[in-house]
Amino acid sequence: MSKRPAALFILLLLVGIGAGYHLMSRQRDAERPASVRPAAKSDTSNQTRETHPRIDDAADILAPFVPRLGRMVDAFSTDLGMDVQVVSSSDGSTPIETQADQTFAQRGIGRDAPTGGLLIILDPKLQSARIEVGYALEGVMTDLQMGRLARDQLAPYVAYGAAGMAVMDVLQYLREQALLAAAAGNLEIPDKARELPEYLEYKRYLSGGAGARTALSSLPADADLKKPIAADDRARYAPADTPEESVAALLRVMSDLAGDPTLELYTRGSQLQRANYPLAPFEELQRLERTERSKPLNYWIDGDYAVASSRKPARGFVPILLRRTGNRWRVDLVETWKNLFFDADGNYFLRNSNTPYAAGLRQFGRGGYYDLAALPLHTTSLDAEISLLERRQDVLSTLRRGELWLRNAFVFPRAWLAYEEARRKAPNDPLVLETLGSRAQYLGFPELAIPALERIGTGLELTIAAAYDEMGDPEGAQRWVERALEENPLDVRALRWREYLAREHGTAQELLSASRTLQAVTEDAARVGDPVVLRFHPEEPGYEAQSTIVVDGTTVHDHSHFGVTLRNTSRREVEIESVKLTSQGTASASGLGDVKKYWTFPAGNSRLQAGEAVYFDKQWGFVVDTGHEHVRYIFKLCWHGTNDPKPIRQCRTQWIDVLPK
Repeated sequence: MSKRPAALFILLLLVGIGAGYHLMSRQRDAERPASVRPAAKSDTSNQTRETHPRIDDAADILAPFVPRLGRMVDAFSTDLGMDVQVVSSSDGSTPIETQADQTFAQRGIGRDAPTGGLLIILDPKLQSARIEVGYALEGVMTDLQMGRLARDQLAPYVAYGAAGMAVMDVLQYLREQALLAAAAGNLEIPDKARELPEYLEYKRYLSGGAGARTALSSLPADADLKKPIAADDRARYAPADTPEESVAALLRVMSDLAGDPTLELYTRGSQLQRANYPLAPFEELQRLERTERSKPLNYWIDGDYAVASSRKPARGFVPILLRRTGNRWRVDLVETWKNLFFDADGNYFLRNSNTPYAAGLRQFGRGGYYDLAALPLHTTSLDAEISLLERRQDVLSTLRRGELWLRNAFVFPRAWLAYEEARRKAPNDPLVLETLGSRAQYLGFPELAIPALERIGTGLELTIAAAYDEMGDPEGAQRWVERALEENPLDVRALRWREYLAREHGTAQELLSASRTLQAVTEDAARVGDPVVLRFHPEEPGYEAQSTIVVDGTTVHDHSHFGVTLRNTSRREVEIESVKLTSQGTASASGLGDVKKYWTFPAGNSRLQAGEAVYFDKQWGFVVDTGHEHVRYIFKLCWHGTNDPKPIRQCRTQWIDVLPK
């Protein structure tokens, strides 16, 4: 199977709700200097709508994924001889079944395709979707199966920004179904398709013998793999009081293709995850086979967390993560697929080390540190809190609902609906935009990340550059690197980005110039590239919008309290030119002026000696009720070296979010 699919949802299917990292190949990421790798056409939101002969997005709900969808449906034709088309409709009155029949005939779908045709049609006004298949495919893609797929995986997202991602998910699932049917001898495909790596993988697996392989080859195409397990049979798949016994129960689940998402063997977030994605039987059984071939398993246990791994893992082996709740060990799919992605060779690596299982996953490398840890709950259960938040209309509740779906259940389509809803409610809220953009970028959707992050712009230049680079747009990346260098010509991270882009896409002269500039800055004895930085105390201040306080005789609304340290990290004296403060949130933005005078500088003249820091704290707020649900205070500070022969103005933007407690 392809190890570099077009999107995370595709990868979720490839491992039976697994995960992948398509932002760049691991090799490409390794080629970047550490400081260039992202931590966490100027405005893509105004670009002309993309078109493709097999994609008709009349309802304009598939952007920005039309190019990816186009490549996917083209691959059906090139690889499998199938004519697959995707249509969104703005009809809104004609039943979706009638629209599907008419569109299938009008577009001549499958007319000249040796393996037949297939149509995915979506009508956001009806909030309906349908998958229509031609005669040649009806035996392996039945009406019952396609109806279930359209109802569960397309219709919930058809009226929202997640429609394009949902279609990508379904297309990959359908491709796998076709290849699996061909490998089982139930579908004729062109001879060249039989040379595809994924077809050969299916064929090898199906020809391997009895047991699970036989069960897969005889599995009806329209089998409901999520049907409830009878009460008398649930003990076979129950969580146990040791990790080893719970792993044995999981292997029985996979062997029996027991897809009931309510099984108590899983953590609650994992149950929600399994309920919200289609079960890919081949991947479930393949994971079983890889686990069996990786035995004996070894166990890392730390308190309520455990990892079942292998000293000699088979290719593509996935460790099993378990968490103890109620004195039973339950399988944690959320932390598995949220943090473990696979590379171009099909082997898993740790993408994110911000997980309680990190110490047990060291053999999978060391990941970055991304703010994706499960959120603590404010109510009795994850379900109860999501339900409560669904009834609230404020922006922060909507945003939190998205975060719970992503961080606590790792269900990106549901999360994305909430993120988009929050953005509609507060289109300029930087907290919403940054959350949406950073989550999309982490999961491999730079097309979604860029428009959101560009609305913020200042302070995120290199993050945006990384998104453009991940999307294969070096010009866009270069543009944002140069914007970062306009702010701070001595920014070492930006200079490394410039060198990286010159090496990958520039001329020899551009590379030489970029390398010399970077070398001059990094080797400067005064460490001119080390910035002046702000530190906030506490890091997460509270925000009170429901009451006022009086400060020096003035009534203050929407108030919070925090201190700010200003530190010179270089080895030279600098003069602070300005610290301009603005505020943004869910209501109107405001400019608060230059706050440089808030600090007292021992050296006078707004100067900081090498390594010196100054501090102040105050009560922050407004003389009017702003209507903000929260506030982001944005500090743009600028400085220059006092003894430089030719002073260079350097600027840096930082912010702090104050949120209700």
